[in-house]
Amino acid sequence: MIANVHAEAAKAVGTNVVCVFDPRESKTNEFVKKHECDVASSVEELVARDDIEGVVIAVPNDQHALLAIQALESGKHVLLEKPMAMSITQCDEILAARDASGKVLQMGFVCRYSPAAMKAKQLIEDGTIGDVLDVQATLVRQRGIPGIGGWFTTKQRSGGGCLIDIGVHLIDVAMHITQKKSPASALGKCTRAFTIDSYAYEEMWSTPVKDGTFDVEDRVRATISDSTGTTFQYNVAWATHLPEDTLQDGLLIEGTKGALVVDLWTDEMTLGYSEAGNPKDKKITFDVTEAWDDAFQGEHKAFADAVTNNALTATAGTGEDGRLVQMVIDAIYESDAQGRQVEL
Repeated sequence: MIANVHAEAAKAVGTNVVCVFDPRESKTNEFVKKHECDVASSVEELVARDDIEGVVIAVPNDQHALLAIQALESGKHVLLEKPMAMSITQCDEILAARDASGKVLQMGFVCRYSPAAMKAKQLIEDGTIGDVLDVQATLVRQRGIPGIGGWFTTKQRSGGGCLIDIGVHLIDVAMHITQKKSPASALGKCTRAFTIDSYAYEEMWSTPVKDGTFDVEDRVRATISDSTGTTFQYNVAWATHLPEDTLQDGLLIEGTKGALVVDLWTDEMTLGYSEAGNPKDKKITFDVTEAWDDAFQGEHKAFADAVTNNALTATAGTGEDGRLVQMVIDAIYESDAQGRQVEL
């Protein structure tokens, strides 16, 4: 499903979708019919093609490191979907392959390219809210468990649940917007309120597996303290008993001079500030076509530029960014397992 999103975005910015590999023939046939590209019979065949410059890796988490390294060693630039890998060790192996290949590795941190995220970053860089003190980041779905019973909810293949699936976006975009990238400690709690039997849904991202595995969290609350003194609070859920829209998704960013209320997928945000000691607020608007499409197309425009210039753009997520997010994820899981705050 995410491969189709990438293909549409790539084509929208002028990139040629050349070839696809998927071990499931039915999915391959659907993709080829939709995007009019070739089919490879194996990963080896795909990365050996001279007419392919860049490879998008959109696969289950446990295959990220293997395929990223294989593509890089074959001389291809790589756009790697989040999370970077299953462990810091795998992240380091990918980075070593990148350095040895001389090719570009861009992380699939698409939220960076939402018009709201880019505007918020600009306002913070301009000093509009002063020094950032605290960020509250929320992404709570009422019914949003992906492919329940399948690889998404199987820890051995995914590495975790909602934290490593969607929380990874919030962790990266919050650090990217604020440029606070020195996490020092983590305190986290992971819980699971649902089971395969108790979870009902009307639609689902990815295909459910009957009688499958569900051994990961569906809710996470965590606090990260940066070495600069800034705190990050994360509230992430695949599913909740709360009524829909009880919690507002997005970022609340508080600074010494003001605050921002940021919904990543709209065309405006609210700036709070003081005037003569009195509280004030105003709306800040910016251009949006369709925020989701804008973000993915921005990501693919950056990847096309990276392939052309053999260098990442300023906004793009680097391999080091991917490793940093992995470190935060690991720390939150460790904190939950040990029942205490852990140092990074």
